[in-house]
Amino acid sequence: MFGKLGRALDRAAFRPYSLPADMALGIALIPPLVAGLTLYGLIAFVSAVLALAMGGAFHLLARRAKIPLRSSPAITAFIGVALVGAGAHIVWSLLIAVLASLLELLRGRFWPRAGIHTGLIAYAFAYWTSSGTVATYLKPVVLVPFPEPIQQWSRFYGGDARFIDPTTLYVGNVAGPILCTSLLAVVISIAWLWYARRVSLAALIGFLLGGLLISVMLRWDPVFQLDSGPTWFVAALALADRRLLPEEPVLRPTLAFAAGVFAVGVRAVPLYIEGVFLSVAALQVAFALLELGTRWLTPRLPRLFKRGQSRRREPASA
Repeated sequence: MFGKLGRALDRAAFRPYSLPADMALGIALIPPLVAGLTLYGLIAFVSAVLALAMGGAFHLLARRAKIPLRSSPAITAFIGVALVGAGAHIVWSLLIAVLASLLELLRGRFWPRAGIHTGLIAYAFAYWTSSGTVATYLKPVVLVPFPEPIQQWSRFYGGDARFIDPTTLYVGNVAGPILCTSLLAVVISIAWLWYARRVSLAALIGFLLGGLLISVMLRWDPVFQLDSGPTWFVAALALADRRLLPEEPVLRPTLAFAAGVFAVGVRAVPLYIEGVFLSVAALQVAFALLELGTRWLTPRLPRLFKRGQSRRREPASA
């Protein structure tokens, strides 16, 4: 027993790239979980347990049904629930956990190559269905209703205003999603995922450049716009996950750059911090559909081309 534990710890410490992808992601989720428990206490605990329980149940169901999984439903459900506001009813967290897990099973069964994050898709569905109720935020520790920083900025300040100290944003002692408010915790997760070779550094840089570009173009303070735990939580754990990125290396930073532009740019609509989650989900779905259409059309193009040529020749020969 102790020998197996020692070998597992050795792999985690010195050869994390040899760990299963879901195990590496599970370890990466520990810092945001600890930060969420510190800031939101029992609410964060119940939400995390609910997500892991529902995801775990669907994981066991997939194994019994022999459905191949690209990612564990427990991981995707946790990430989807992590984006919910602490002031939202627990029913929405339950809905997101179940929907994310179910979509993961369906993806494994019917569309395993789709580069979409089912946790984000489930959150987007809940957001539009609830008319934004899932984005009901509370101030940490005191747990009273309070707008998150981007919402405050959009409603009362705008432009290049920076009304919250960057250190406070970095630590995460502000209203926001229940399990990913702290950028400090997310940075630890990113560092671990990079060490474990599970996150694309090129995609993260592309996202950063896209966010910087749109911030400068709109004359917003880029530090305030990008000093955000929820933003980088989605960028690292959903967008830059190597398993979900395109196979072509050049497309990875390109897609991430577009995501950075849209994720920050939609704040002018305004969509506040939720715009990051919705933008990344929409881009992933759009790219997956485009990729699917391309794969379907490519082998049929020569046949369609020949058919078109033969039809053009018929009137001439007549």
